Amino acid sequence: MIFYFAGTEIPSHRALCAAQGVSHVGMSYMGLRRRVTFSKPWSIAEHYDPEQFIILDSGCHTLNRPGVDVSSHEIQDIADHYDQFVQENLDRLQAYVEFDALPMGHDWIMARRQHLDPEKSIVVWHEEWGLDVLKRMADGYPYIAVGQGTCGDRDIIPTLRSISRTTRLHGMGFSSPPLMLAADWYSVSSTTWLSAAQHGETFIWAGSEMKRYPTRYKAQARKRHRTLITGAGFDIDKIEADDATENLRLSLWSWQHQIAHISQRHGKGVTDTAQPPTPTNRESSATPVTATSPGGEHEGATEPPAGRGKKLLPGIETEAFVHRYTDPDTGEHQNRTEHRINAVDPKVRVCDGCFLANKCPEYQPGESCAYEMPVRVRTKEQYIALLDSMISMQAMRVFSMRMSEEVEGGYADPNLSSEMDRLAKFVKLKSDIEEAGFTFSMKMQSKENAEVGLISRLFGPKSDGPPALSPAGAVSAQDALSQMGLGIMDAEIVEEPTPKE
Repeated sequence: MIFYFAGTEIPSHRALCAAQGVSHVGMSYMGLRRRVTFSKPWSIAEHYDPEQFIILDSGCHTLNRPGVDVSSHEIQDIADHYDQFVQENLDRLQAYVEFDALPMGHDWIMARRQHLDPEKSIVVWHEEWGLDVLKRMADGYPYIAVGQGTCGDRDIIPTLRSISRTTRLHGMGFSSPPLMLAADWYSVSSTTWLSAAQHGETFIWAGSEMKRYPTRYKAQARKRHRTLITGAGFDIDKIEADDATENLRLSLWSWQHQIAHISQRHGKGVTDTAQPPTPTNRESSATPVTATSPGGEHEGATEPPAGRGKKLLPGIETEAFVHRYTDPDTGEHQNRTEHRINAVDPKVRVCDGCFLANKCPEYQPGESCAYEMPVRVRTKEQYIALLDSMISMQAMRVFSMRMSEEVEGGYADPNLSSEMDRLAKFVKLKSDIEEAGFTFSMKMQSKENAEVGLISRLFGPKSDGPPALSPAGAVSAQDALSQMGLGIMDAEIVEEPTPKE
């Protein structure tokens, strides 16, 4: 999947992407129109790095929003100039989106499609046109764009998956990684990465997923990921001071890793799986993130090759045990062997794909992970030992965060407070387990001589003496009770929690 970092019609964003080596970028014609008078031809080749691949968005979503009042004559003039702009820069464009002004009507848009470049143009499908129109478009156009809002409002993912087998799909304005994984997108464009400067959001690649924090949580998030941010080569002081450039650099780096991760998850058509480079505070160039093609796909599941049998998933093993039961028909005791499932170390992690590869002391190219985690929790003692380990680790984290809090001037860190609460929960859990127990209580009632208690009958001054011995010299329980006039004893078991001191 190709990801175009849109918004580069703004010079500072364009310069940042070039400095960070971002290979695929996007620009908006309407966004550029708000900044440029076009008194003279505006050349894309003069403003972009020759190594960059550029997608041009018409920006018609600004005209299609409810409440926008633009005359049809003005829209026609803008559309004519857009066509001229495309023709002047066509050789420098990787692709461009049609001018899909909904206020002009469906027929007007269809008439304009007759003059689109068949190789580089992208036609746009709108939800109000219906799924039948989308299917007909797939039969007549090689490249179709769909907006994220359209995918979220209705379940069209199965249709998109079917279309993607023969047609390239482009996602406009995408910010949802799960949606990028839901279908086989050929390309995606988004300005979401700019929210780090425009809205104060914080994007952080946390090793296996990207964390997105809104403005109200940015201070907490930056403290939580301080080590990760500084380890990746960013200036944490500038980020905490809301430096726009440094926050955008962090956002770019995080999104590059996110897109590389999505491409690996798709596992199809990836032509460049190189991970984005670790940035430095110097200007650096990054290798292209990913580029994919729709070919080489497998339509549905296929049977495994001959001689290739089924096997358990990594991280799972089964253990045989003997189950004893009583046959309901014969009443005889029977045994049968059953299996239970256990979680084990999957042993599939390799050094080349590990997010700790740059820092791991045991890193070896092409080798599997040198570490294992032999955790086994079956008995109460093992459970307590696991809790002890978790309590120790959590306590070390708390004390380390406490030191950081003091070094930074004693400002109350909400992250530290939450980790202290978590430590307290672990300690209480262990205490509850160790104190758990039950009390066995037996209640007996005498049908005769109720005024004399059972203990007094047995050991008190009104005792009738020891019960008669049986011929074998032992006291029968039934005889003992009969001699005490108790007969058959009524009893019940009452469970009561052990009182805490």
